[in-house]
Amino acid sequence: MTTFADLQLKQAYHKPEDDIARAFYLPCMAAAITYDRAVGYFSSAIYALAWPSLRAFVDSGGKIRLICSPVLTSDDVSAMAEGYAARDDEAQGRLLREEFNRLLATPGTVKPAKVLASLVALNVVDICVAWVGDIAGGKPRRLFHDKLGIFEDTSGNAVAFKGSMNETWPGLALDGNLESVDVFLSWAGEREQARVADEQSYFVRLWKNQFPGVTTVPLPAVARDALVAASDPEHWRELVDEICVEIRAAAGWSPEAKPNGRVPRPHQIAALDAWKSRGRRGIFEHATGSGKTFTALCAIKDSFSKGEVVVVLVPSDLLLRQWATELRATFGSLGLRLLVCGGGHSDWKKDGRLRSWTRSGSGAPRLVLATIQTASSPDFVQACRGGSHLFVVADEVHRLGAPEARMFLEVDTGARLGLSATPIRSGDPIGTAAIFDYFEGVVPPPFTLTDAIKAGTLTPYSYNIQRVRLEADEQQDWNGLTNEIRKIVARSMSMKGADADVESRLKMLLIRRARIIKSAKQKPPAAVSIVKSAYKRGQHWIVYCDDQVQLAAVRDALRSAGCTDIFEYHSAMTGDPRRTLDLFEAQGGIVVSIRCLDEGVDIPAVSHALILASSKNPREFIQRRGRVLRKSSMKSVSHVYDVLVTPLFDPDVPPALAILEGELARAIEFGTHAINPGCITDLHRLAIDHGIDWTKIIDVGTEDDDDNKEFHD
Repeated sequence: MTTFADLQLKQAYHKPEDDIARAFYLPCMAAAITYDRAVGYFSSAIYALAWPSLRAFVDSGGKIRLICSPVLTSDDVSAMAEGYAARDDEAQGRLLREEFNRLLATPGTVKPAKVLASLVALNVVDICVAWVGDIAGGKPRRLFHDKLGIFEDTSGNAVAFKGSMNETWPGLALDGNLESVDVFLSWAGEREQARVADEQSYFVRLWKNQFPGVTTVPLPAVARDALVAASDPEHWRELVDEICVEIRAAAGWSPEAKPNGRVPRPHQIAALDAWKSRGRRGIFEHATGSGKTFTALCAIKDSFSKGEVVVVLVPSDLLLRQWATELRATFGSLGLRLLVCGGGHSDWKKDGRLRSWTRSGSGAPRLVLATIQTASSPDFVQACRGGSHLFVVADEVHRLGAPEARMFLEVDTGARLGLSATPIRSGDPIGTAAIFDYFEGVVPPPFTLTDAIKAGTLTPYSYNIQRVRLEADEQQDWNGLTNEIRKIVARSMSMKGADADVESRLKMLLIRRARIIKSAKQKPPAAVSIVKSAYKRGQHWIVYCDDQVQLAAVRDALRSAGCTDIFEYHSAMTGDPRRTLDLFEAQGGIVVSIRCLDEGVDIPAVSHALILASSKNPREFIQRRGRVLRKSSMKSVSHVYDVLVTPLFDPDVPPALAILEGELARAIEFGTHAINPGCITDLHRLAIDHGIDWTKIIDVGTEDDDDNKEFHD
């Protein structure tokens, strides 16, 4: 059997220069007979197993001891501070059991969790739970979060290592288990021998609950029982084989050829495999923030390997720049030839360049990146050389359903991929049908907001509602417009229909009344009240406004209230928009914005969203919520604040009711998926009071392509 002395081990390993798993972790696991590991959180225990070497390790009689910490809520910490839950094994066991059940319910961790459970049932893995603090005195200070590993082989040699560990799905990848480690060898001189002995002694003292300031207890029975109940001792080897196959599949789809490159998550692999089985056509209906862009990059890398020419369509100048940066960084090593169209780039029109770029042929990979506005122009459509050699990717694919954008759908291509959290166009069945016909529908299953939160790709969030009324003069204007609307509706009903002039008049009145809601005077004071009560310096907030007037009012009101770290972000702003976002991301503050933050802008640090903008398009508020739910090490929970305007009106007038329905649709959608779903109880009551069946208004809304005014080609 191979021993550690047979291995060529370095003093330290660092990604990306070193393939740490292949060069260090896996060979040591294969040669070891015992493995002691302190892994931090309990959930990270599943990542401490070296999957390709695990079967040989167990077959050789190997044993693993793991020390980890449970994830504690604020209530748990309070209970520990009072000296109760820390002494209650059953309470601790329930925490760990719930955490394990979450692992079992998450697609990316269910198989590793079952393997861990099986090895616990087989007594291959023994687990202790630790936390730091004087528990007996009722003063816990912090969670135990050390990262130490010790391998021993049959010859009595030991290898100790300390370093960081990537406790996410990519941590399962062959090159992803460890990011950086320092290594110490028991046979490499007295100093190294002494260091290994110190680490061994440290681990043993932790394990036996003999280290000062750290409390270590065996895995509570209620948690161990849950693991044993979920175990499959007869088939764990097959699960390991499946995990290894999935790891290799992820590496196969990866768009990055470099060592330690990013790999897709399980939901992305499943979507790509399903799309491929459908003839490489379809729409990924994936929640905002779930990695649609990276999934598309995986498909683009596959397309390049087939010698195809790729056309990527985006809805805005900002996304054009963002995609260009991502494409160059990902495929620059392949010699990517990139032709940018729109956003001030007009070279594609010269000398038949676009026609030449989209021809079939070999050579360096070619990609056309264009705004949807440019790509749907007659010049672009006529110059684009169609055929099966073209692969089209449409980001925010719902935009292609707008009447002026559908011209691009005349371009003949081979593979087609659409990306959108909400591909169905509200109130526009014709536009939706055009998109679905061209891309051949949604690739099942959709990856929903609930899926994304459960899988850990988005953060959970709380939802907070502040209702405001119209002021007296606004309510008077509202009532006056409502009376006019009532008269027109009654007249058209008596005439058994309305002519075009009457319909135009009615639409104008409805728009004027909707503006009263959008520009309600109480919105800026409500924003100030929320910010003053909740904002802390260094946080990252976005305030969504309806228009420039409201933005200015909110900005000035916040500054008058003493808020100095205010940023503006909109199409008419002066200065460099990207620099503004960079400064905001670096130092925190409050961004007061209009629609241009809705699609594709990635600021993971944003932790709070305050919504003043009224919208009857579900897509807009879904995208706004997605901006604040992106994962970041700077937050564990996001917060959404919503100012809801509820005017007084006669519920017997249907057009008046529609205003409230639109507001309730947004609020109920937000509240349903929040960690505090009780926040919408009052909304249910409000709906009942006004005779609204709230169960039927979730999808209420209309597509508003006028918001393209925020995106200039």
